[in-house]
Amino acid sequence: MSELTRRVTTDVEALSDPTRAADHRRYFREEIETYGLAMPDVKKIAGIYYKELKGDLPRAMGLTEELLQTRNLSLSDVGIHMLKRFKLHIKGTHFSRFDGWVDYLTNWANTDNLCCGLIALAVKDDPGHLESLVKWTGSENRWRRRASAVSLVPIVRRGDLFEDSLRVADRLMPDGDDMVRKGVGWMLKEASKVHPQEVHEYLVKWKPDAPALTLRYASEKLPEELKVYKSR
Repeated sequence: MSELTRRVTTDVEALSDPTRAADHRRYFREEIETYGLAMPDVKKIAGIYYKELKGDLPRAMGLTEELLQTRNLSLSDVGIHMLKRFKLHIKGTHFSRFDGWVDYLTNWANTDNLCCGLIALAVKDDPGHLESLVKWTGSENRWRRRASAVSLVPIVRRGDLFEDSLRVADRLMPDGDDMVRKGVGWMLKEASKVHPQEVHEYLVKWKPDAPALTLRYASEKLPEELKVYKSR
């Protein structure tokens, strides 16, 4: 652990809230480690270290990686929120490093934070990385499978890479994990804001075989006449 990471950890520990930490542990189905920081405190600490590291992306990357390696939700959140402030400097070349960080994810919250905040930027800069997202759909790691869809959420929300996103969806629609089902449902829901008819037709095609949970999530933003549900 670097001196910088020790400093961040000390700052986070100083604001720890045992009551909120206990609430967080009850909220997540999976076991998590957390100091129970409120999000304003997370962002405050992230802002302090961004100011210190501004202009030094490699060092900021190193800090975020070490914080993620702790597998602590509070520390991971600080690192990701700090690095998100470097968004204009995140390029497709950073994808391979983010790929390794997926192995440190332990819950849907830090998965979505990393994917929407950083991985999406790398994919947007170099859409060729979509091939890696397709490969992630076959991973034994539930968070990597969820990441394959959630990384596309900010992209399809703008109407981009829609057809490519369906390649990811095709592989995730039969998935038996609720966290993955919600992830692909979220991706399709965001895509439906720009492509409502296309998403409707896609869901109709999958209706006989797709989980009701995925269909419900994906239909949330569709006009009432285009919503697709499957009775339980």
